[in-house]
Amino acid sequence: MTGIWRWAAHLPHIEDMNRVTLGEGDTPLIDVSGSLSARFNGARVLLKCEHLNPSGSFKDRIAAVAASLVLARGLTGAIGTSSGNGGAAIAAYAAAAGFPAILLTLPDAPPGKLRQITATGGRLQPFEGLGHDAASTLAVAQTVKAIAAERRWLAFLTGARFAPEIMRGAETIAFELAEQSAEATAVYAPVGGGGLIASLARGYGRLGARRPALRAVQPAGNPTVRASLDTDGKSSVDRSSTVLSGLQVAILFDDVRTALSEPRDGLVEIEDDDAQQAQADLARAGILLEPAGACALAGALREADLYDDRDTIVLIATGAGWKTPDDFTSTDRTAVPPLSSVGEVGALLDAASPGGTARRMK
Repeated sequence: MTGIWRWAAHLPHIEDMNRVTLGEGDTPLIDVSGSLSARFNGARVLLKCEHLNPSGSFKDRIAAVAASLVLARGLTGAIGTSSGNGGAAIAAYAAAAGFPAILLTLPDAPPGKLRQITATGGRLQPFEGLGHDAASTLAVAQTVKAIAAERRWLAFLTGARFAPEIMRGAETIAFELAEQSAEATAVYAPVGGGGLIASLARGYGRLGARRPALRAVQPAGNPTVRASLDTDGKSSVDRSSTVLSGLQVAILFDDVRTALSEPRDGLVEIEDDDAQQAQADLARAGILLEPAGACALAGALREADLYDDRDTIVLIATGAGWKTPDDFTSTDRTAVPPLSSVGEVGALLDAASPGGTARRMK
């Protein structure tokens, strides 16, 4: 068996006939040291390619468990909140399983992610204040959880604070990392609602595996983790200001404070520009991620001086770049003029060779 269901003993009990899969899990762990090792003083740098899940993010692991629970319990469908990736995931798995999915979305969610949701039949309902405003976000999540239970729908809220069973799917990332890189020194993961970093901690704990340092990377414009660590558990900020899609949730949906309980664990705060630069760096290495998906690298670079050639650093790449294609199109770029003759192809290669003058995209 492959994918997350090979870990069925650690997931909610669901009969084989009700397990829904689109091929999620068993994502590769690739070595990107060639382009990055020098910046980390010779440390080995590995990328956990969660962006290669079927709908393009780690949320597919959660959606697979959620969809399976809908079938196993004879529920009507799934309703949840989303800034994009979670909604795209549950919409896809709902389509595969044959039930409806309703997503309350941020009004400013990236259009590419919204198109993903509607393409697979998900129903969108923008909700003013969701995500950026703590009070609105909490009220919506609490209402979704209560009404879903009352109407026999599944609440798709990606944090153990509201939906602990479905979050077991995200723990399988830790299970795989324990196999793929038992020697890892540190794992860097972005924080929005906190479900990913908390699931990594629970996953390592559930396996009883050696746990690397867990480093939570969060935009400084949404300091919910800082608030939790500094104020004995407060899990929200009044309003988030980061522009990084998926990381603007103004409340924590999971227990990040407990997850960061080991001495080497901790918070790394970055600026939005750091994530965008890390996204560009990874693109030049052939890896297209959305900005939030590149945050792990941005956070690790902030702490690069902590590592040397004895270390192995794992970066969780959470979301695919094709979700936010405008990130890779410069607004001042004009089209390269077309060639008019096959005789120009040789000159094109000459210009692109080392020492040549390449044709430029302006």
